[in-house]
Amino acid sequence: MKKHGAEQFLVISAMDANKDSKVFYNRVKGEMEAALQELGYPCLRIIRPSLLLGLREEFRLGEKIAVILTPLLKPFLLGSLKKYRPVEAEKVAQFMVKVAREKSVVGVHVYESDVIV
Repeated sequence: MKKHGAEQFLVISAMDANKDSKVFYNRVKGEMEAALQELGYPCLRIIRPSLLLGLREEFRLGEKIAVILTPLLKPFLLGSLKKYRPVEAEKVAQFMVKVAREKSVVGVHVYESDVIV
């Protein structure tokens, strides 16, 4: 894509992605982010949603439990914890289209769930 003139790259990662994380999922996502940064796109936009809500074909027990519990926790997710509120997958897609259409701004830009919503 870069060879053919792409000026920006958008990717969905994960909340708390970190290549040095002890949590496997967060570490893998962090490693992916680091690898993308090394590609040297003028504009890299990393979307880090919290728990994604919406229909899924596969069943994931941990996510199902989180979907049930988050309405109870939502009133407590304020201030800096607001980014941990779950977000609809459709809202993430709409946000990605919105930022993709914006003028590319040089650098790496990370968007957390609270900004997506």
